[in-house]
Amino acid sequence: MTEKDFSDELNQIPKPEVPHIRVKEIREISIPHPYCITPKHISHASDHYHGILGEAAIIDAEKHGAKCDICRKINKKHGKPILPFSEHIAQKTLFIEVPQNKDLNAVEGLHAYLLKIKPIAESLKIDGFAFPTFSKG
Repeated sequence: MTEKDFSDELNQIPKPEVPHIRVKEIREISIPHPYCITPKHISHASDHYHGILGEAAIIDAEKHGAKCDICRKINKKHGKPILPFSEHIAQKTLFIEVPQNKDLNAVEGLHAYLLKIKPIAESLKIDGFAFPTFSKG
């Protein structure tokens, strides 16, 4: 999706009626991180997929030893498994700023607001919510 697409979708979400909750943006986030290709992926795509580095080429390159470079460097260092391409997901996320609070249930008006926008969020195929904080002041 483009910035304009995200902006158009954000305009469909009603603004909160309470001033301490702010709808910030819609973004696609990568979980656990973006998949990072390596020269091995590129070489494999060049040799077997006419140079097209698409999903099929990446998955097949993994079968021949290619790995996400971020996983390879970070996860290996910390003894975690190296995740395959299929476990690196993109999730459309609505960011809603809330005041600094350890308990989202205690943020006045947040629960009611989320219930109000739920049908719109579902129609826009929003996968999740993020609640960055801002300081009161």
